[in-house]
Amino acid sequence: MEQRFNLEVSADRPVLKLDHLFPGCTALIDTGALFPVWTKSRELLEALGAKMCKRNVLFSGFGGNAYGDIYTFTLRLGRLIYPEMHIMACENNDIPGYFIFSATMFKNTVYTIDDVEKKFVVVTKDFQVCRNIVIKDADGVMHVLCEMV
Repeated sequence: MEQRFNLEVSADRPVLKLDHLFPGCTALIDTGALFPVWTKSRELLEALGAKMCKRNVLFSGFGGNAYGDIYTFTLRLGRLIYPEMHIMACENNDIPGYFIFSATMFKNTVYTIDDVEKKFVVVTKDFQVCRNIVIKDADGVMHVLCEMV
């Protein structure tokens, strides 16, 4: 299954339009990111239906360490569904967009960032609609965003 999404024409980085969530919503596609991040107000994220899991978690990102909150959020991206996806929420208005979409969101797909035509193309050769983010290291050990205490 192939899906094509529009990128922001004026952006100098791959910024995906997410107007189906609300007008003006965008996501920076970060091929080096390990997990998705919400970069704006938590109130807006909660208004979109996200549920808080854990507050004030230390994580590595934004060029160093930062603190954020873990939420679950069901994201629909075209025909792809990310049910109860874990995301970090860490307000940073220097980041273009509301989300940072991590490369791990597109595991087991072929994705292309076409900066000439300003398109983001995702091909799911397994034809699976529901995508679950599973983050493992080179030894197959699963990473978690935090330890639940």
